[in-house]
Amino acid sequence: MNQVFTPVSIRNVSLKNRIVFAPTSVGRGEAAICKEIAAGGCGLYIMADLSVVPSMMGAPSLDSDRYEAYFKQIIDLCHSHGCKISAQLFHPEYDVAAISLLYRKAREEGSMSPEDVRRALAESTRTYCDQLTADQVRDIIRAFAEAAERAKSFGFDMVQIHGDRLIGSFTSPLFNHRQDEFGAHSVVPEQIVKAVRETVGDFPVDYKLTVRIEEEGLGRGGISQEEVGEFVRKLDACGVDSYHVALANHTDVKDTIPARNHEKLKEEGCFAALALEVKKYTDRPVCTVGKLQHLDKMEALLEQGIEMIGMSRQLVADPAWPKKAEAGDLDSIRYCLYCNQKCLGALKSGASIGCVLRPEAQEKEKR
Repeated sequence: MNQVFTPVSIRNVSLKNRIVFAPTSVGRGEAAICKEIAAGGCGLYIMADLSVVPSMMGAPSLDSDRYEAYFKQIIDLCHSHGCKISAQLFHPEYDVAAISLLYRKAREEGSMSPEDVRRALAESTRTYCDQLTADQVRDIIRAFAEAAERAKSFGFDMVQIHGDRLIGSFTSPLFNHRQDEFGAHSVVPEQIVKAVRETVGDFPVDYKLTVRIEEEGLGRGGISQEEVGEFVRKLDACGVDSYHVALANHTDVKDTIPARNHEKLKEEGCFAALALEVKKYTDRPVCTVGKLQHLDKMEALLEQGIEMIGMSRQLVADPAWPKKAEAGDLDSIRYCLYCNQKCLGALKSGASIGCVLRPEAQEKEKR
């Protein structure tokens, strides 16, 4: 049997295989997408971007119990197909209340253009980490712990702490210029992990560790490659059970979701080197991502010590990839083109994620 299809454990949770649906903002219709991916044989579905504070535009969040029924629906869909599910906890990297007000004004009053709002959001992202008071930072740390406890009570199998977004701002010298107790770049992620661990007890805590590739100008939030060893050792000590390693964001989204013709990220497994670097410093399971789609490439990475394989666009293109690959039916797989037309395009517009290879799926959802 290929190693991809063998079980792997994260703390006290066993996954049936090493295939992970990487955290992806799928827009409307997550239940339908989740059902397809779970039924296709995926081992772990990571439900992306669940805010620990109230979200803009009414997106489901984990700041209260009001979306409990919705989350339980998604959880039940995964479990019915033997797929585990993780809640990705994050805090926006900008002032949600201020930007929400601008969106309302732009929509209702026409006093600001969409471009004006985008500029304001970019400016808020640049300054938000520095402008938070110490008490506000402590409230945010507490909010992560409360959201994790809520996710546990709803029936999620684990949580993932999103180490980018606001946490990524705190870990980067390009955003964090603070002179107080939160100025050291590892302090906020350490305190969040500790608070979550103390709150949820013996419950799996995954961490999305985002890394900047500075010499290529890729990524602005997150940690530098030189800091990987120090960060991993500290997070291990705080109670992280596994790592999901990706390129840091706060930059062009086309870098973190690279198209086939990306100038610097053309190869399959384009972020694997980052995960292999993390693996040097931890015995905890590590998941890699980055344009992965072929079984032989995945097996090679597992042979090098990586424990899990994250896919997003490939599983959107063909949710049955796991079952087809396990059966040896590789020729029937719809391989992602990495064109970014209906996946990244949907992310930007807020529509449901789609794929140019599956026009029938979009037509079915419209009906």
